Order: sequence, then C-alpha cells, then structure tokens
Amino acid sequence: MHWPVPLKTDRVTDGNVLCIPTLEDGTVDIDTKEWNFIKTWELMQELPKTGKTKAVGVSNFSINNIKELLESPNNKVVPATNQIEIHPLLPQDELIAFCKEKGIVVEAYSPFGSANAPLLKEQAIIDMAKKHGVEPAQLIISWSIQRGYVVLAKSVNPERIVSNFKIFTLPEDDFKTISNLSKVHGTKRVVDMKWGSFPIFQ
Repeated sequence: MHWPVPLKTDRVTDGNVLCIPTLEDGTVDIDTKEWNFIKTWELMQELPKTGKTKAVGVSNFSINNIKELLESPNNKVVPATNQIEIHPLLPQDELIAFCKEKGIVVEAYSPFGSANAPLLKEQAIIDMAKKHGVEPAQLIISWSIQRGYVVLAKSVNPERIVSNFKIFTLPEDDFKTISNLSKVHGTKRVVDMKWGSFPIFQ
C-alpha cells in the first residue's frame, strides 16, 4: 500500500491508466467517509493465500498508522515491510525502532534526497567521502546499511549501480557525524505529498 490515503474512484476516467483523482481546484479528491486504509489492508492481507505474492507491506506509514493497522479487529498479519523516506536529514529514528520492534523490515527510498540528490552535494558528506576515498553515494549507503535497514538507491547508470554495492563500515565518530546532520541543519522531508488535511505523517 503506497500511501495510507483513500482516494475517490469516481473521478478516475482514464480507463486502465492509474491516476490521482483531483477536484476542479486541483486538490486531491480524498475519500474520508466511505473508505480507509484498514479496509484496503483487510483485502491485501488475503493476497498471499492466492499465490500471487509471498508477502504484503506498506509505504509511508507513520507509527500511528501502523498501530491502527495492527490493532484493527480483522488484522491477521504484520506488514512485511514499511518503505519510507530516510536519509541523513530525515533519519526517522523512532519509526525505524518501532518497525524493528514489530518485526517489520524497513526500506529506505530517496536515500540521497530524491531526484536531484541534494545530499550528494552536502559539503560534510563530500568531505567525509574524500576522507575515506569513496563516492558520496557510497558513504550514505554505507551509513544506511550500518543503521540496519534496506536501501533503495535508484540508478539507471550501470557503473553507478556497481559502485553502489561497494559499502564499508564507518568508524563510530564518522557514523555519529552523519547521524547528527539533521540536528545541525534541521530535519528535511523531500517527498512531501500534498494530501490536504489528511494526517499522512502523523
């Protein structure tokens, strides 16, 4: 489940083309009365029985979202994974710890800060990468793996894909320096979908 947001379907008029239904003013058309992510999960958790998938998971779920899902009356399974935005400026410590406690694998998307990869241009990252003789991307991936979650580092460049596999263990002081970047520069969410008043990250 990509987002814990119920969208209305009566405005989807593109046939088989999936799209986000919007109102005339351009805002997302959210269904807050007839549907919710619990109902979707009740259907999703039956999919492994069909043999079409081995497991089901969620994405962009907060601690409160996961609690609501797990405590729902008809819940039968724990999500296999929660795919969330994680990078040095959005470390998500509490959410990661909560997922691990519940046996949910955490997957980090946008580890470099999304499309323009702004974190690869962060001077502290560049300087530390030079110190260790690696690329900034390798440094961030290594830091992420060392924190104990799956990293989804998107690339279409074959050389970069190979390079991204070359990880190493950071010394404790350097690991802490990267971990504290959000305290120095402030936390920053790059993937900030506008779902109106829906409490997506609460």
